[in-house]
Amino acid sequence: MLAIEGQYDNGRVELDEKAPVDRSRVIVLFPAEKSAKKEKMSTEEAVRILDKCKGSIKGSLNAKSERLAYLDERYGNTD
Repeated sequence: MLAIEGQYDNGRVELDEKAPVDRSRVIVLFPAEKSAKKEKMSTEEAVRILDKCKGSIKGSLNAKSERLAYLDERYGNTD
């Protein structure tokens, strides 16, 4: 699936860039209108979202071992 932004105007869609195909079925998504008042996310909501994503990123990082592993991969044994 490919996403290309564009404008919808009175039943017509105009893409911001050329599509890589001449003809295709499409799905058009309309983003929710942004309200004038921007609401700040609550701490509880932020924690809930982070908990939902837990495990998707390696939780522990040892900068020294990561740096040494990179140098070893790039230049060979760094001992």
